[in-house]
Amino acid sequence: MPTAQPLRTGDPQRLGEYVLSGRLGEGGQGAVFLGSRSGEPYAVKLLHGPVGDERAAFLREVELAKHVARFCTAQVVDAGFDEGRPYIVSEYVDGPSLHREVVLTGPRRGGALERLAVSTATALTAIHRAGIVHRDFKPQNVLLGSDGPRVIDFGLARALDAAATVTGRGVGTPAYMAPEQITASAVTGAADVFSWGATMCFAANATAPFGQDSVAPVLHRILTAPPELGRLDGRLRTLVAACLDKDARNRPTSRDLLFELLGESEVPAEVLSSPPAHILRVQPLVPEQRSSERSPMAEPEATGVPGGYLLPGSRTGESAGESAGQNTEAGGSLPDGSGSGNGPLPPVPSKGPWPRAAVAVCAALLVTAAVLLTAHIPTADRDDRPQLPQAAGPSVPPQSDPVRSRPPVDKTTPLKTPMRTTATAQERGPTADPPVVRPATVPVPALAGMDKSAATKAIKQAGLVLGTVTQLDSPKKIGQVLGAQPAPGMLVIRGSKVSLEVSAGLAVPAVTGLQRKAAENALTDAGLAVGAVTRSCVDQPDGQVLSTQPKAGRRVTGGTSVALTVARNGATVPSVVGQSLEDGRAALVAAGFAVRTRGQVVDDESRVGTILDQGLQSGDCARPGSAVEIVFGLAPQSGPDPGEPEETPTGPTPSE
Repeated sequence: MPTAQPLRTGDPQRLGEYVLSGRLGEGGQGAVFLGSRSGEPYAVKLLHGPVGDERAAFLREVELAKHVARFCTAQVVDAGFDEGRPYIVSEYVDGPSLHREVVLTGPRRGGALERLAVSTATALTAIHRAGIVHRDFKPQNVLLGSDGPRVIDFGLARALDAAATVTGRGVGTPAYMAPEQITASAVTGAADVFSWGATMCFAANATAPFGQDSVAPVLHRILTAPPELGRLDGRLRTLVAACLDKDARNRPTSRDLLFELLGESEVPAEVLSSPPAHILRVQPLVPEQRSSERSPMAEPEATGVPGGYLLPGSRTGESAGESAGQNTEAGGSLPDGSGSGNGPLPPVPSKGPWPRAAVAVCAALLVTAAVLLTAHIPTADRDDRPQLPQAAGPSVPPQSDPVRSRPPVDKTTPLKTPMRTTATAQERGPTADPPVVRPATVPVPALAGMDKSAATKAIKQAGLVLGTVTQLDSPKKIGQVLGAQPAPGMLVIRGSKVSLEVSAGLAVPAVTGLQRKAAENALTDAGLAVGAVTRSCVDQPDGQVLSTQPKAGRRVTGGTSVALTVARNGATVPSVVGQSLEDGRAALVAAGFAVRTRGQVVDDESRVGTILDQGLQSGDCARPGSAVEIVFGLAPQSGPDPGEPEETPTGPTPSE
């Protein structure tokens, strides 16, 4: 959550047992405060309107919310009423919202986006499992805590319905509302799944799938237009598209959505049911315990037979083991009858110094030897070869051509003529496996930090091919490689494709029409710097941004300075110096200014009646109606000014 702001006038100082110390934010539903109890911080949300007759229902819903699994949610801990207005207390999550983080740092990609999808789908499944419909799932209600994403503001459906009726506010945020919320149809968990899909679109593209402009066009697009999925790709794109189906019946449930994200349907059934058939779980070589003392571990019943792992003491496993011991002691066949007709079997004691596990190991070794013999010894006629004795214990599935062994060869006697075979050498094929030709592999070079052209050259020199190039928002230099797939150092077949992620720079935000301070904040939030600020005298509100350089939408490297042209409300004062008094006065009046004149005596007769100076200089910006003083030239007088005394004579007066 953002840093708490001071409480405003009229904000409560306390709600129930919780002392409020600041504001965390405010939305259409209510204000969120930072509260504390016994030194522990909590987030306390006070709704704008009362719930009327729904108090009991609201409290029951809060009780349900308390039982929502808390590993991906902000746990609800308490609720109450303040002068009829409900408040709900939940765990305080110290982290920004997904909306704020995407706005400041850009869309999510790759593993970060997939982790966000799985975490939020898990939270949604836990909320639905508790019998709650969130109804306002959106990026602002996903907080990015230090231990992962947390979903907040669930458990308010009853209160929001009642408060919306009283205050006239809608329930839900338009850009993330499901069609059934707009048409006032029945709202179920499918609406939350729709909102989840819209939230994932925002996380991947920094914009909602149906736009974020005025309410009416957004709602119309939700009901009629296909979603804009943007840079979502692969399996996640398919899932999000299914979640944004306009018919709630066609959307997956939150549980199905989570399983699809985890890829449960792709896990082979045999992995979930039992270990692979070729693995033997051998018990320690200790004297066999009685059946009643055995631990409940699975042990093999028949090596190589699917589903052959049974718990000790079960009827099938126990009888099979005992039958095998009894039959082999009597020289009979294997329990499944596969040993009948193959001669007597060597006796194997079922009890004593040879535990059943050791017998199973011996049987497995004999089976392995038989497989090796099959690969290297041609098949002989039944009449010419003696048969291999079979060991007691687990039976081996019969083969179409049983393995036969040759009689022992006396090294002192010459080799005899090769045995007759049932197939020709051509039919049997070569006796040795052909050499395996492995394709040449090369390591993927380290490409991060290079520009695209240099990375392309390095890929070619490594014997690889350039694959897809994806441009991502990044403060890095435009064209700089951010990453590659496969990862650097990985060995791949020569000629494989290497995909690149390349910086597309940052787009200059559209700040025209904003006040200067807001425009500067927007540029800083976008990772850019504020450049020179030029004022232009126009008939626009003072301080309003008129244009930027570079222009809005142009992509630049992070930290680039953006110059602003800012309005200065008023009109430009025209230059009238040198003009005649009449012409200058007319020009100023036409520009919307009042005129004051003042004469000044000049010696040069050519400057008489000419404007010598003006109070507001040319190019200055002044409000219309402002007075501009102009100084014009006056001719000198030829005689004394009227009223001036004549010069007193210097000689003596007659009276003297």
